[in-house]
Amino acid sequence: MKKIVAKQVSMLELFYDLIFVYAISRITMMIHHPIDGSLPPRIYIEFIIVVIFVLQIWLYQTVYINRFGTSRAVDTVGLLISMFAAIYLANNINTEWRLTFHAFNLSAALTTINLIFQYLFGSSTHFKRDHDLQGFIIALDLEFILLVTGLIIGYQYGVYLCVAGGLIGFLMPLVMYRIFRPEQVNFPHLVERLSLIIIITCGETLVNIPHYFKGAIYSPLAIAIFLGVAALFGVYTLLVERFLNHHQHTRGFIAMYTHVVK
Repeated sequence: MKKIVAKQVSMLELFYDLIFVYAISRITMMIHHPIDGSLPPRIYIEFIIVVIFVLQIWLYQTVYINRFGTSRAVDTVGLLISMFAAIYLANNINTEWRLTFHAFNLSAALTTINLIFQYLFGSSTHFKRDHDLQGFIIALDLEFILLVTGLIIGYQYGVYLCVAGGLIGFLMPLVMYRIFRPEQVNFPHLVERLSLIIIITCGETLVNIPHYFKGAIYSPLAIAIFLGVAALFGVYTLLVERFLNHHQHTRGFIAMYTHVVK
């Protein structure tokens, strides 16, 4: 089978990722304020939902560029619109959903409709002949409809529709797994993009542990925390660089969904 030639990650893609550095920092703030020394289960559930919401948006953009992007004007404009909406999305991440319900979900809806247009008009293949396009657009259409309907209804009941929209957008490709073609995936590019999310997450971890590094430089707690973080990153690096075949023909779903869990 022909070896895959890695698609180069563009500077604009890296610029786009900077928004998600901020988004991840906002997400981690959701679980940084214990109530009476602990966090209620509701906060953890909200945290997981927001992680899924934010990362599935990033994944759809990454998948589009990976499978169909050719650095044309439609790709550049689409990515810039996604960046604009993602800033608002990230800025409205918190545990008080009622306060930022409209701003957060309006940003998500704008990002979703922008992704639909990118998939429809940025691909060089025809919608009716490409099952990959059909699958992604169906998932995005359902998410967009639920987001807009939820916004129209209002927070009290609409929040459930908006959450359902994000979860459907995240899970629907798994339901339609078999329609997607492995040969359309540039796996080396996908691995590089997914690895960047891990680096961003580890970076956020490093930003949040310095308060343990006070007092004696040989503090057992500080040493244990540092070694733990280094070990986690080291194991991930070993798996990706030594054991993962970067040139395999695969749909990439296992890699994408396991990185969300990580």
